[in-house]
Amino acid sequence: MKKKIRLLVLVNWEEQGRWYFYRRISEQFSSVQLMQPVLYNFIPAARWQQATIWLSEFYLPLRALGVRSSYDVIVSWSMRLGIWYGLLNRLFRTRAAPCHLIYDFHINPTRTDPAYRLRLMLLHAAIPGIDFFLSTSHEEAVRYSRMFNIHPERICFFPMIPPPHYCDVMPQPPGNYILAYGNSDRDYDTLVHAAATLPVQTIILSQRYQPRQPLPANITLVTQKTVGDELINLIARARLVVLPLKHSAVAAGQTAMLEVMALGRPLIVTDNPATREYAVHNESALFYTAGRTEQLREHLHVLLNNPAHAETMGRKAREVSRTYPERQVAVFCRVVEKILS
Repeated sequence: MKKKIRLLVLVNWEEQGRWYFYRRISEQFSSVQLMQPVLYNFIPAARWQQATIWLSEFYLPLRALGVRSSYDVIVSWSMRLGIWYGLLNRLFRTRAAPCHLIYDFHINPTRTDPAYRLRLMLLHAAIPGIDFFLSTSHEEAVRYSRMFNIHPERICFFPMIPPPHYCDVMPQPPGNYILAYGNSDRDYDTLVHAAATLPVQTIILSQRYQPRQPLPANITLVTQKTVGDELINLIARARLVVLPLKHSAVAAGQTAMLEVMALGRPLIVTDNPATREYAVHNESALFYTAGRTEQLREHLHVLLNNPAHAETMGRKAREVSRTYPERQVAVFCRVVEKILS
């Protein structure tokens, strides 16, 4: 039986019926509405997409403020949406205002540039307009509770999930290459140094990486964007996958990590508060400290020299990843009931 709770979810993309989380929570609550960017077909897609995402994170909170009386809970599905709606909610708070919940609540402690400092100032100002915070790790939930003076009962870890269709891809015979991919927060220089003398090819997919020196013969950089089935096949056939990240203190890399786990491939990933949430070292992934070339090189040799162990680790990762979609829905339902009780 559906709970008589009305939700409004603000998203900064066009949802076309493929979002698993939205479908599942729609089965749990009496009304779940999405508020998403306005799109115009006559504007070139690539140019408009970037602009509309940025603009929507300002005008969607305004629209939500105007209709908030029709809902019990408003969910901001990005930090910027949450900050702006939080500011508006604080300025125009009423006794009957719906609860406001923010997803993906995290900050980058390594950034000190003026633009980011301004963002943090706005975040501090928006905190009183946010009723619950879904953070990217247990560790960060504790840290942010202290940093922003948030009551521990108002913040928790909220797991991400792999793309559901990745879990349905049939296992494929592994090839003889190592794969690394992604653009955000990547440290490919450390991987290049660690893999330079390996007897297998390493493929790096990135549009941003610019090597500081000529790459070794066994390392190939692919700058052409690779998505969809082509990316899935590259991951699924990799002998192993490495996700090298710049910092061990910044939550990053979870999206690609969960993609790899869902496809059952052996994984080496930089240890950080978020990646630690999804795997156990030497059981479902191997972790290394950011920038530690020797440690990464040792992990590469371990998996290359022990293919049976590597495949067992990949299968375990796939089993674990399949539990996250329902776990995510369960956490969200508990939070909604909690903030309304």
